[in-house]
Amino acid sequence: MLVVFLKTTTPETSMRSTNLLLGLVPWVLFSMIAERLGADAVGYAALAACLGSLVLAVRGLRADGLKVVDAAGVVTFGVLAVAGFAAGHHVRELLVDYARGGAALVLAAVMLVSVLTVPFTEQYARAGIDRRYWESPVFRSLNRRLSLMWAGIISVMALCHLIAGALSASGGGFSSNILLNWAVPVLLVVYGVKHTDRVAEGARPTGSAS
Repeated sequence: MLVVFLKTTTPETSMRSTNLLLGLVPWVLFSMIAERLGADAVGYAALAACLGSLVLAVRGLRADGLKVVDAAGVVTFGVLAVAGFAAGHHVRELLVDYARGGAALVLAAVMLVSVLTVPFTEQYARAGIDRRYWESPVFRSLNRRLSLMWAGIISVMALCHLIAGALSASGGGFSSNILLNWAVPVLLVVYGVKHTDRVAEGARPTGSAS
């Protein structure tokens, strides 16, 4: 769903788009299964997303380190799975309407908090560059900006999902679901990808990294 591809050849801006895309697959998977199958399947949707995040987390640990997005997915969807299986039908209906937006808010918060430590985009970018560049001020600054941007994008998407959930709960139609749950998020992602590419194209090394 979220594809980040930095096209410059400088080490400061290297990033693997496929790895970041894979990290977001469980979040999309939960949304699709829950929406298509309804309240009775929300627990299974969350379980599938949790297992998907767990697979990615283990894969990351064996490769270049645990990604914060994968860890957040394991915890978030684990909690939703427990709620989906243990709660009654009314709660499961609420999860179908609002869990997608709630999960997106969690993801946005994780992305935002990562800016204060290690920007989440940096975790993906590290796989494509030499370790000696990891502490480069250019590399860190670029990834802080990118992580902030994606946190903002996911926050807006979460708001759209929550509005769509409220409309659905009050008898909203098919058009609001398509607009708020799919059309607007896709446009936001397209903007994010294009902006990321522009930032990468404009980035230039300012000095040698230690």
